[in-house]
Amino acid sequence: MKPMLMTILASVFALISPIRAPSIAGEWDASMNTPGGIRNFKIVFAVNGDSLTGTVKRPTGDVPLVGTITNDLVRFSYTVVYNGNPLELAVTATVTGDTMKGRIAFGAQAEEEFSAKRAPPNY
Repeated sequence: MKPMLMTILASVFALISPIRAPSIAGEWDASMNTPGGIRNFKIVFAVNGDSLTGTVKRPTGDVPLVGTITNDLVRFSYTVVYNGNPLELAVTATVTGDTMKGRIAFGAQAEEEFSAKRAPPNY
């Protein structure tokens, strides 16, 4: 009886795959609070293992991003030019399905709310 129980348990555990966060690869509609008001923009993520690369698409021009994803925790940063100086923006967010919510840090100056939602496919 004991070997049979062990075989059944091993089979059940083999069928259960580890829970993984869904891939965030693709296009997202994002927004962030800023001292000047809410800013909307797009993000395109590429995922390779736990590494993120991609593009932040802004009205003033596209900029590259780099980051990581661990389970449902996303961290990425990109640099913009603000008042003639480079400013790093760093995002930390939690992914839940097709949404992410978190915080965005504007260098050492401020930290505000960040959110994004997976963009609908363009057919």
